[in-house]
Amino acid sequence: MDLTFWLLLASKVLGISSKVRQFFIKQASSEDCQTLHIGESWISHSPFTCQLRCISLYSENCQAVVYNSQTGNCTPGSNAFGPIGQITTSIPETGSSDTLYYVRQPIPPCNTTNNFALYDVCGTSACLYLSTSVADNYTHTRSICSQMNSRLFVGNTMAKFTLFMYTGKTYMNVDSCYVGLQDIDVEGNFIWENAEPLSDEQNQYIWRLGEPNNGNENQDCADAKHADWPFQFGLYDGICAAKRHFVCERCEHC
Repeated sequence: MDLTFWLLLASKVLGISSKVRQFFIKQASSEDCQTLHIGESWISHSPFTCQLRCISLYSENCQAVVYNSQTGNCTPGSNAFGPIGQITTSIPETGSSDTLYYVRQPIPPCNTTNNFALYDVCGTSACLYLSTSVADNYTHTRSICSQMNSRLFVGNTMAKFTLFMYTGKTYMNVDSCYVGLQDIDVEGNFIWENAEPLSDEQNQYIWRLGEPNNGNENQDCADAKHADWPFQFGLYDGICAAKRHFVCERCEHC
């Protein structure tokens, strides 16, 4: 509720309210960001008051709203994320006059040594190293990231996963790229590099059509095809012995 408190306090401070609004919420185009519809719509006087009520109704689950400045219609949403075409429940709809506003998420500290940099997509940020060369295999990528006080990227939320896909497409655009997700220990039980199991929700949207299929019964490491995204979105399960590019992530508890 800390965010709600500060937003409510800021709305009462005269003279700096517009700056406060710009600090806490950011406008995005429908092509850049989406959110998932989490409740019924209502009428609000502004995107800021729309967001305030959304937070009061849905607490921490509300991190974005879709607002129509002509009608005042306000629709609550979850975290903003980059474009995922196959999710039919996302808002705003393509071609809609509605506008998405999202709450800025906490920006992680980023030590930029070893060519790490801070990347942001739809309000979610991560401190990343984008490889310019291939590693020998999945184990090798783990070792490289560890030596740089980091880990293979963990895309364990919709927002973080699309941050990975969008950043890889925009700045790497390689055919194959390891993400920190594997089912080496138990076939079909995919685990992120932070030891968190792949959620049922994510399992519905992160894979490319027909994947994972454990081809030849030796495909245990997730492989992103950035060059095809967003037209053919998603991950493959591939062999862990393949040479691929990779993305490392610096984080507080890596």
